[in-house]
Amino acid sequence: MKRYIPIVLVLLAGSLDSCKKFLTEKQVSNLTQDYYNTEEGLNSLINGLYNISRLKNEWDASGARLVQAETDAYMSATNTYATMTAAIYGSNVATIASTNMYNFLGATNADNPPMGVYPHINNCNIALDIIDNQKPGKFGTDENYRKTKRGEILFLRAWAYYLVTNQLGDVPLTLTPKRADNGIYYYPKAKLEDIYKQIIGDMREAYANLPATVSEQGRVTKLAAGHFLAKLYLARAQAATFQNSGDNSLKMLYKGNVATDLDSVISITTDVINTAGGAAGLAQDYWTLFDPKVSETTPSKEVLWAAQFDVNTSLNGRFNNRSVNYHTGNYTDATGVTRAMAYGRPFGTFKPTDFGYDVFTDKVNDSRYYKTFQYEYICNAAGSWTWNANAAAWWNANKPAGEPAVVAGAPRATLGKRALIYLENQKSEALDSTMVMSQPYQFAVRWIRSAVTGRTYYRVNYNQNPIGLNTGSPAPYLSVKKFVDPLRGGSADESNFNSESGTRDAILMRLGETFLVRAEAYGRKGMYNDALADINVIRQRAAYKSGESRPQVLIQWEPAAAALTAGEKTTPYPANGASFNAIRATEEYFTPGTPQALAERYIPTATSKAELFVQFIYNEKTRELLGEGMLWEDMHNAGILYDRTVYLNQMASPLAGRWPVADNPVNGGGQDGNGKGQMKKEYTFRPWPSNYLLQLTDANGKPLDAAAMAAYQNPGY
Repeated sequence: MKRYIPIVLVLLAGSLDSCKKFLTEKQVSNLTQDYYNTEEGLNSLINGLYNISRLKNEWDASGARLVQAETDAYMSATNTYATMTAAIYGSNVATIASTNMYNFLGATNADNPPMGVYPHINNCNIALDIIDNQKPGKFGTDENYRKTKRGEILFLRAWAYYLVTNQLGDVPLTLTPKRADNGIYYYPKAKLEDIYKQIIGDMREAYANLPATVSEQGRVTKLAAGHFLAKLYLARAQAATFQNSGDNSLKMLYKGNVATDLDSVISITTDVINTAGGAAGLAQDYWTLFDPKVSETTPSKEVLWAAQFDVNTSLNGRFNNRSVNYHTGNYTDATGVTRAMAYGRPFGTFKPTDFGYDVFTDKVNDSRYYKTFQYEYICNAAGSWTWNANAAAWWNANKPAGEPAVVAGAPRATLGKRALIYLENQKSEALDSTMVMSQPYQFAVRWIRSAVTGRTYYRVNYNQNPIGLNTGSPAPYLSVKKFVDPLRGGSADESNFNSESGTRDAILMRLGETFLVRAEAYGRKGMYNDALADINVIRQRAAYKSGESRPQVLIQWEPAAAALTAGEKTTPYPANGASFNAIRATEEYFTPGTPQALAERYIPTATSKAELFVQFIYNEKTRELLGEGMLWEDMHNAGILYDRTVYLNQMASPLAGRWPVADNPVNGGGQDGNGKGQMKKEYTFRPWPSNYLLQLTDANGKPLDAAAMAAYQNPGY
């Protein structure tokens, strides 16, 4: 049974008379500043600071969209977002600024969760002021207790600065509390270098004082602090050479140049990994990290920190964990599958790019592919598309032994049997179009080929209409299943199938990532053997284990499955234990010109072994962490977000001739090999919202003029 932190949302930017407690409800509407000067009040305030942990997952109009799309492997499903149009991304009044960043910073309606970063930071500053100067009750009598609680506050303030600087670069660095509104909104920006000095120092203190374990699930620990501190050191090291770059999008990433940063990453991650039990600290089966039957009852110790949500949806704030809906595509279009709690509500907000599927270079031996994606749906309702005469004739002539014959006009899908499957194949692996269209289920295949004309077609729907690159089409796509919540709305009752209210905890840090953070630091120092050792710990877990069953869809349809042994291709398709040898990483994976390196689809701007290693580690992070809300930030800080997006994400890219060409490039949405987007380097940072800039003043309370607002704005906007 979960034991949660009782989170209190306290808005203290201007007053202290608005307080909402969720997870443990009590009437506190008449509380004043004096309450927070008590031991109970200060503890309530500290608990309330944990609301910031939910910011990435609550709402696509705030943090969820900012940390998920648009990257090399993940994108928005709506065309105007996916193609990064100027109306969405290109100015201080574009949607990403006026809606997402405005809410993220702390919009005026932030009296409901999610609270923006600056109201949260101000609450942290108030808590620090009280804990350092008032020291009420136990905070004054037990110094170890005070240091632990201070470590929590510093962690949660540093987390907010990390989140907001990832989006905006230089931002105001406020370290003292503001308890009243004096009409002066003078918030000059601090250099990113100074902000990182502050938050690294804060996290060093937190790391020294937080306990290794806690009794309340969701409270930060020494392991979470070490993981986070290592990521801060890595982010500073990644940008250490950018100070004098002629590219503003790189120069803005500069956070300082400290020669020992990579060593610090290695030292701290080693401590975290060893304390967590090394490889034994990882979940044995990758899927159990996300399987709600396991993760919500007995969460793995691999999870170092997760945002807390609850089946009592009244405790989850305004939006609950709405991101549980954002990754699921439409699986109900004439499939014989109706919306079900087990499959999720198909908001279709975010989806993988083709590269998001192709980065899994060995779908037969790397179990993460089939454990990441919802590759199959089972018929649970009437109403599927029907057999036509040609398809019925083909099926009856070619059906597997024991399968029933069919007649034209009958439904394709049968209750309790397969209704929809996916195959993300390559153009060279195109399947016969008649075969694909003549199955007793919808077969969503990326590439098909006509046996009559030899023409190849890209993403044709079950009714033979082209989906192509039209991401807004009401059609299925292979969805990340890590976040499906069968308890949406607070119970498993199927009457909740339309509920948006997610109850699942949201992973923010886990030990699998810690291994990859250390691997990146080793690799950037040229210590490739050490880097590969860490990567192979993750790949050992990813490989199908001896006796573990592969999915039937894999055996039947993955082209590379032909190389499996006869025993592995016989139900229940048990792996023979050779998978790890097939995916064991070596230096060949990032040595220019090798077959392994070519299979990784490296971008053309990376040519040396050192550059290819960086690309390889981010391919590996994508395989491990796809959809978990970390990759946009990580590639941004590494200075590779723009290049990887324009070379690998066709919808966002303005480049021509980068992708294979189909024979159905219709209506501008077909696969013509050209990028469809407007991605620019400046889009790797967000614009400051106009409705934020208009509120700023100088030190005397005078509103900023046009020149001052232009100087405050990020380059390119």
